[in-house]
Amino acid sequence: MKYKLSLVLGMASTLAFAQQSGIGMVKVEPNPARAGQEVKITIAAEGEAPAFCGMVVHFDDGSESRNVKIDGKEGKFPVSISKTYAKAGSYSIKAEGKRITTHFPCVGTATAKLVVEPGPAAAAAAPTCPQGYRMVGRMGKAGDFSCKGGKGAMAPAKPLGCAMGLEYFANDKARQIGCRKMKAPKK
Repeated sequence: MKYKLSLVLGMASTLAFAQQSGIGMVKVEPNPARAGQEVKITIAAEGEAPAFCGMVVHFDDGSESRNVKIDGKEGKFPVSISKTYAKAGSYSIKAEGKRITTHFPCVGTATAKLVVEPGPAAAAAAPTCPQGYRMVGRMGKAGDFSCKGGKGAMAPAKPLGCAMGLEYFANDKARQIGCRKMKAPKK
């Protein structure tokens, strides 16, 4: 009888110790992100990282939630998950303890907000050049293009609107304007 009682007390104290720490925080990078861009979701432990528990991660985009087992071998805190959001919007990513097969629930719940901005505009119809300009060559794969002005062509008062990843350029001497791929910053 003493042996059974000490075994039960030992297991209860082990479970109580394991229940003292658990899910601490959820971090999402990059934030904000673009639609179609992969984000990294990191779930960290609070206090001592539990060695054996389960949790579920809800992505708030209508997709299935993901079960995660912490077992001290392959699954350890911090946990990193990759996810791609297809649509722009504001999402609440939540990690909460859940029993998964033989894994008791991790203690706690943590949430992070993610803002997903619209992705690069789909290649629209051919860009339009302002009055007095004509398109030179073809539009590039990234949507880049240039327009050449005829005699007396005046540069537009407002720069052309360029798609994501492109920047406006103007060469007054050559009477050329357009959108080109952004240059990498010099190191």
